[in-house]
Amino acid sequence: MDFSKLGSAKRAKRPTDPIRIFETLPSLSGTFNDLWRGQDKALTEWNAARSRQDVLVSLNTGAGKTIVGLLIAQSLVNEGLQNVLYVCSTIDLVRQTAEEADRIGIDHSTRFRKEFSNDLFETGKGFCITTYAALFNGHSALRNRFFPQAIIFDDAHVAGSLLRDAFTLRIDVHSHEALFKEIAELFKPHFQELGISGQFRDALDLSRHSTAFVAPNGLYERSERLLEILLRHGIKDHAELTYPFAWLEDRLGACAAVFTRGAFELTPPFLPSLAIDIFQQKVRRVYLSATLQSQTDFIRAFGRKPDVTVTPSNDAGNGERLIVSGRKISGGFGPDFAEKLVKKQKVVIAVPDYERAKDWAKVAQPPSRTEFSEQLDVFRKADAGAFALVSRVDGIDLPHDTCRVMIMEGLPSGSSLLERYQWEFLRMNNVHAVRIANRLAQLFGRINRGRNDYGAFLVQGDDLDKWLANDRNLALLPPLLQKQVLIGRELQEEFGIETSKQAIELIERVIGRDDGWIDYYQREVKLAELDEDQLARHSTAEPFLVAAALSEAKYAEAMWHDDPTSARRELEKTVDTTAQHDTPLGGWHALWLGAAFEREGDREAARSAFGHAMRRLGNGVTLPRPAPVTGAKKSPDMNAFGRSLQGLLRYSHGNKFEAELDKLRQTLALIDDGDPSETEAGVRALGEILGFTSTRPDNDEGTGPDVLWRDDSKQRQIGFELKTDKDDPATYFKKDISQGHDHLVWMAQAYPDYENLGLVYVGPAGRAHGQANPSAQMSLCQPTALTALREELLALIEDLRRHTPMERLIAIGNETDKERWDIEAVLKRIDSTPFSK
Repeated sequence: MDFSKLGSAKRAKRPTDPIRIFETLPSLSGTFNDLWRGQDKALTEWNAARSRQDVLVSLNTGAGKTIVGLLIAQSLVNEGLQNVLYVCSTIDLVRQTAEEADRIGIDHSTRFRKEFSNDLFETGKGFCITTYAALFNGHSALRNRFFPQAIIFDDAHVAGSLLRDAFTLRIDVHSHEALFKEIAELFKPHFQELGISGQFRDALDLSRHSTAFVAPNGLYERSERLLEILLRHGIKDHAELTYPFAWLEDRLGACAAVFTRGAFELTPPFLPSLAIDIFQQKVRRVYLSATLQSQTDFIRAFGRKPDVTVTPSNDAGNGERLIVSGRKISGGFGPDFAEKLVKKQKVVIAVPDYERAKDWAKVAQPPSRTEFSEQLDVFRKADAGAFALVSRVDGIDLPHDTCRVMIMEGLPSGSSLLERYQWEFLRMNNVHAVRIANRLAQLFGRINRGRNDYGAFLVQGDDLDKWLANDRNLALLPPLLQKQVLIGRELQEEFGIETSKQAIELIERVIGRDDGWIDYYQREVKLAELDEDQLARHSTAEPFLVAAALSEAKYAEAMWHDDPTSARRELEKTVDTTAQHDTPLGGWHALWLGAAFEREGDREAARSAFGHAMRRLGNGVTLPRPAPVTGAKKSPDMNAFGRSLQGLLRYSHGNKFEAELDKLRQTLALIDDGDPSETEAGVRALGEILGFTSTRPDNDEGTGPDVLWRDDSKQRQIGFELKTDKDDPATYFKKDISQGHDHLVWMAQAYPDYENLGLVYVGPAGRAHGQANPSAQMSLCQPTALTALREELLALIEDLRRHTPMERLIAIGNETDKERWDIEAVLKRIDSTPFSK
């Protein structure tokens, strides 16, 4: 017995450098000899930063992120970290990732449907490939029994929806009729108090497109009764609902709730990622992501910015794409067109939900969950036909000849009812646009997986088509996709492609590798550039929107731990600055700031915050006004302007008031002391303090005037177009005036019940160009007129603060009822005059 052959001397130290690991892998059939340049750079840079807690590795879709992630996972196992996880979005993607690991010879385990594939992970000999759902569900055995020391998050750029699902309890009338009806009955008095019983009834109706939002205190006051109902109906024993309920059981009052189309959804207003042990404790986290133009959605998902971002320059994944708009094709790219196309081409049809999938039934039926992988494999091997992809932007790969054509119908908006409410009713378009951009980048990569790949993408449906037609949205897509959309626009316009026959011929030329197309594409993809103004606008706002997303994460963490004071302090830091750059998002933050005030017992502050929320969000949300304290003198009824001043002057003295007034002064100072975008923010804030619903449509929705003041009580509105960067004297050219005509049309269409008082251009004195044709509803106002209105308002605030509290209420009521503060009187006072030529 030679004992010298035993023990540690026998075991060679396993390499931790991921490139060295790749070099030592066995030579198996089907493996490749070398890493791509981008993979090599990504692994080298990650290895240099491997000790950091949060590292983002960003590569193009199709650039080989899976190999990078697998080598990183093995490197962490070799380092000696316990319970290393590689998480994927779907079971199908777990299987694909496992196949890739097998192909290159990396040992591993998989876990889904509560089963491990082998004991390598449990015995510490390998990492485990699993799903986000397995890790983040409320009863996760992985978190409880095998708490990880390292996690690789695949497709991190679309992880927000997966995390949202883990914290979302949805009860619909189809599956849980008795439970749903009892919950609806519980909240019926709440909507009666808000005065929106009809809206609530419509939200319970499957056939009505209506949503009823539960005000925060309306949920908090009923949280114990709601809990009793859920427990009585056996929610803990339900096969699916038990998982999100495990997270929410003790935190129902910290959630947001909506009723829509016969469904009730309960979910936190912001994801509480920072409150989850995986993000609280010392865990190495590696995020694999497509190229991100904005970090806000990443932060909303994970609650933090990465410590290090690895973004190697490479062209792997830069596949060739033809993108064609169906809106310009007679008949579009609907089912009739698809029937013709599938006779010659394999086609994936991507739709956002099963309701829309019904329209495509004669071309392709979506497979069931249990048959999905099997039917997808059948499609991969077929020579023709179609495959329906419903509400999926990840988890499938159909490279090269497995499929070269995708019809994309509708925006991939996700399944969260709260997110849809934010988009459809609150017009939180900027927040939604970032999510859409990340999901679209993922969707475009399903059939286009590498530098040598090519394919055609046919856009069907007005919502997606218009989204891609807006350069503000394009600025959020990866640069190559931006260029490909612009190339498609030019090609379609120049060739006048308007019929299905022309479209099919174009597709066949591209897929048939027409020399003219290849030459044109290679030239134009180097030259096509998005409007620099749109890119600059995005880059200017990004730091402030990142700060807003970080505030959301900290607010969510504090409310999760029942600490409304800390939550309130977090949002107070950023809420007004957020509103300067994204009005609806600032309104959403004001709403939840009000919720924190309510939980603290400060009803006056809550009323003020709710007032800001409703003025920023418009008619999409109804919030209660707290009842007066028992025994207190009745306050005089106030109009919107009065309530605005009352909220500001609730602290008439001391540091709190001075801080609030100083913030207001700084914002209003932007009217004459900022660039055009900052001036817009100042004019919007002026309208808000005057009690109008004041928004920035062009900034927030990508269309409409720069600023819109709406008097909701009498349904009148004024639009403002800021031209403060023009020379003095100014010439207002045909392009400027044409924009104004478009804005007036938008105002009439967006708010058909409102009287349009006009569109006011704010800029230096001057004339309209001879070729311009301003309408009678257009006028010109110099910035000094708005600054004079601002100074009068600030002086009024200073005078009102000198009254005693009860006198102040009476004085506010008397002053704000004066005709001079009516929206038409304000329009006259800013001395706007018709254009002259």
